Amino acid sequence: MSRERVMILAKKTFEISNIHSVEELNNLSLELNSKEQVSHIKVNKDNIVFNCIDIDALSHLIQNINKELIVKEVVDGQKRQYDFAQKKESKHYFMFKNMITEDDIYVLVKRLEEDQRYHDVYYDSQNKVLMLVSSQRDVLSLLRKELFKINPSIEIIEHRKPIRSQDVFNQKYLNTYIRIGILLVVFSLALITSKDHSQVTPFLWLATMLVLAEPLLKRVWTKLRHNNFLDEDVLVLCALLMGIASGVYVETCLAVILYQVAGPILTKVLERSLHKIDQAVTMPERGMRVQQDTSEEVSLYDVEIGDVLEIKPGETIPIPGVIVKGSTKLNTYSNTSTYELVDVSDHSEVHSGDVNAGENSIHIQVNETYESSNFNELMNIASVAPVYESKIEQYTKILSRFYTPVMVTLGIVLGIILPIVSFDEYGQYIHVGAILLILSGALSSDQSTAIGMLAGFAKAFESGIIVESSLGLDSVNAAQTIVYDRFDGVEVTEEELDLFKKLSHMGRTLVIFNDGPVALENDQYTIYNDLTVEEKLEKMDSLIGPIVYIGDSFKDIVLLQKSYVGISRGGLADSKVVENSDIVLIDSDLNKVYETFLIARKMRTIAVGNNILTIFMKLAVLVAVISFTALPLWIAILVEMMVSAFVMSSSTFILE
Repeated sequence: MSRERVMILAKKTFEISNIHSVEELNNLSLELNSKEQVSHIKVNKDNIVFNCIDIDALSHLIQNINKELIVKEVVDGQKRQYDFAQKKESKHYFMFKNMITEDDIYVLVKRLEEDQRYHDVYYDSQNKVLMLVSSQRDVLSLLRKELFKINPSIEIIEHRKPIRSQDVFNQKYLNTYIRIGILLVVFSLALITSKDHSQVTPFLWLATMLVLAEPLLKRVWTKLRHNNFLDEDVLVLCALLMGIASGVYVETCLAVILYQVAGPILTKVLERSLHKIDQAVTMPERGMRVQQDTSEEVSLYDVEIGDVLEIKPGETIPIPGVIVKGSTKLNTYSNTSTYELVDVSDHSEVHSGDVNAGENSIHIQVNETYESSNFNELMNIASVAPVYESKIEQYTKILSRFYTPVMVTLGIVLGIILPIVSFDEYGQYIHVGAILLILSGALSSDQSTAIGMLAGFAKAFESGIIVESSLGLDSVNAAQTIVYDRFDGVEVTEEELDLFKKLSHMGRTLVIFNDGPVALENDQYTIYNDLTVEEKLEKMDSLIGPIVYIGDSFKDIVLLQKSYVGISRGGLADSKVVENSDIVLIDSDLNKVYETFLIARKMRTIAVGNNILTIFMKLAVLVAVISFTALPLWIAILVEMMVSAFVMSSSTFILE
């Protein structure tokens, strides 16, 4: 019987601010650390950031410490004050994509009816609409996870307004035929009147352009209702209107068509980039099951307790169990933080995440399910990461905020104000103003930067480097000091000395905390021997920040929380250490520490390069339109589209 895939509820990120004293900060930190549902705690000077599933369960704790504390939920980098008030029920409407049969939807409906979080669940089969009432804040997310268990290929989308029953033919076809008819009529009249230079010609071409731009008009109307006056769609529509006003009718209509064709093309490019990222972080979800001396490849989700799996040399054990055949050596670093290979044979217990480092295959009888394994947990670590924007994303958005108003102002001055002052003298600048408005849209590298961050996380994941905080990898680039806390009671190895040499050449100050059996001395590095945790905290306060701290044990948690970026190299052996780290190294290779810095640097280099290319191409078009005022609108849109497609594709170069 096929086993259903279990998906864990994603945690949300919250920030507590308005903390008045260090004592209050420490008390709050201790209280949050004591709660199992709280993870990824980051203690700053005047606020605390953490993850949890249900903030309402912590309301009593927070208000007992200080009723004036402000709790804000962080969503897509934006903070909104959290309301502990009673949740209100509301009605939701959902529709489906990629649905071949409705059987899966009826299975979903049955499950929702049995779930106390939903009621009045009803599926309208005529209009393919699912309706329900719930007080949950994230109904769409919960339904996506439930539907994923039933059929991962089906997509569910939410409609904010009630959907009225209506004739399917009228909805899908009749309106389209009417629009095509109107377009043919106004286009034909526009062509006919253009020969006679009639006064109605501009209005007919305007009507043609508006019919062609109907999807754009709908988007613009939505943006204007939300006061997004500088949105790219709004600016392009203004540019198209100015194109009609300047008398370049045909090229304006071509620009409309090209702009709307560019949307799906860029979506495909985006999907391809995201697919590369998905491929990089895809866990091996298939294994070789042995039954009656025959092997078959099966989904790990179909493996039952008691089944036997074959693990070949170099493969990772996906599900814990007991060896029933064979002997080998295991690399258990991801679970034990120890470098020594472990000899195992019949009746030896093995854990998910252990690597078969020997030369022989082994057969293990599993005693858990894949869903509960550490191997599967790797995918869940990144899913609950804080949602703050990285530094490079923030800088790109700041640049966009200044760039867009300047270009819009120039476009209005050249394309509207000057022609009003003297149309005979400045009328040709209407076209220039339209080009400037097209160029004024947000930098195309804005979205590519976010994709680049994801690609960097994926590259790190491929290398056994788990990025838990969205700030973690990019913030490594901003570090001024690297603090390396050595393994307790372990002598220095050649591998460690080589790592120290590499880290010291990163252009940052290297500080080493040595807790080994032998005191270290070296003029090239700053070394502190046998410090207590309190002494280490004092030293970190005296160092030049921001600080990247690299540790591995439970006693390092306060140091991980205190640092700008906390890197733990102890694998998944201690869940509390993992929860309080920004980056987790699950590979026993110490060189992964250095590789983390290299990936972070390359990720930022690609992002900066895309920004430079985007600005250069916009300036090139700007110079061209000033030098040659008749530059067609569609060329400006084509350049924008090509640059956007390139920077989105290049954002994933780090994976190649």
